[in-house]
Amino acid sequence: MRGDLRLADLERRPSPSKLMNVKIPTHVSDAIDRAVEELGCSKTAVVIALLNEGLDVAQASLAGFRPPVIPGASPRRKRGPRRKAVA
Repeated sequence: MRGDLRLADLERRPSPSKLMNVKIPTHVSDAIDRAVEELGCSKTAVVIALLNEGLDVAQASLAGFRPPVIPGASPRRKRGPRRKAVA
């Protein structure tokens, strides 16, 4: 985490939330606890701020990404509306 980073720099507008239970490595939990102490805010706020920052970085690094083309695989054709059979 950058040394000049403040929680206010990462906070975003409140939005609906969901409960998520995840297992994380102990060293990550310890780092989050240290950030909570340094920033003087809730653990939830720190975790959301870190996730937002990580998502921004991931989005920027994936800009313009196109999945590789698999040789020999034909692209899926989109089917249009079915036509009535003419007899």
